[in-house]
Amino acid sequence: MQTDGAVSSSLSQALETLRARGLGLRRGSEPATLEQARPSVSSGYVELDAALAGGRGGTGGWPRGAVALLDAPLGSGASTLALTTLAAAQVAGGLTAWLDLDGTFDPSTAARLGVSLEWLLVARPRDPAESVELAAWLGRSGLIDALVLDLGERSAPDRRALERLGQLLARSAATAALILAPGGRVNAGAAAGVRVALHRSAWLAVGRDLVGQRVEAVVERHRWALAGGSAQLDLWFGEGRRIDPLVRAAAQPRMLEVERPALRVVRSA
Repeated sequence: MQTDGAVSSSLSQALETLRARGLGLRRGSEPATLEQARPSVSSGYVELDAALAGGRGGTGGWPRGAVALLDAPLGSGASTLALTTLAAAQVAGGLTAWLDLDGTFDPSTAARLGVSLEWLLVARPRDPAESVELAAWLGRSGLIDALVLDLGERSAPDRRALERLGQLLARSAATAALILAPGGRVNAGAAAGVRVALHRSAWLAVGRDLVGQRVEAVVERHRWALAGGSAQLDLWFGEGRRIDPLVRAAAQPRMLEVERPALRVVRSA
C-alpha cells in the first residue's frame, strides 16, 4: 500500500503529520437529537444537501458515521462530485482521504476542483478487501472528516466486509464515507445508509468546448430521512472551474432559444 499527500513512511505517521500541522479542527460530532439533524458533511452542492435532508429542515449532506454509495455509470460525474465533497469538507476545516484502488487519482484535476492536496491523504490499497479495512481504520482514527473509496474497475468488495465497515464507522460518527461504484457493481445491502444514483441529462459546452455535464442526482435510499428527493447538478470538468461564473450565468433555459448562445447544452443520446 502506498500513501501520498502527507509524505511519510507509514499511514499512521501520515495521519500524525496531518494532525501535527495544527489546524485546530473540530473532531467527531455531537449526538443527534430530535431538534438536530444527523451530523453530516456537505456534498458541496446546496441542492443535493437539501435533497439529502429529506425535507426535514436543517443542513443536509452525507451523514457522518455512515457509508454513502454513489451509483453511477463511468463518466457520469461521480468522481467530480466526490472531489467537490472533499473540497467542501476542507473548507469547513476537515481532513480528507481518497482510497485509490486503481491508481487513477489525478491530483491536478483535484486541485483545479478546489481540493487542497496538503490536507488530503491519498492511499493505494492492493485489493478491495484491503481498501475496506483501510477505510474502517481511517474512520476509527477520528481524524478524517470525509473519505472516498474509489473502486474503479476492480471487483467489488464482499458485502459482509462493507456491512462491517458501516458498523465500524457508526461507532465513531466522525467520518462520512463515499463509495464510488461504477455501473452498480456493488451490492452494499444494509451497509449503505445512503444511496444516490447519478444520471447524465446533458453536456455543458461553451462554443465547441465541453466544460461539464448536467446530471440528475436521485436519493434512492436514506436511512435517516425521506428518500426520493432529487437535485439537478452542473458538474464542471477541472478545466472549466475558471469559467464557472460565466457558465452559471449563461446556463439558463432561455439561452437555448438564442440563435448563437454563448452556452449550448448538448443533450446526450
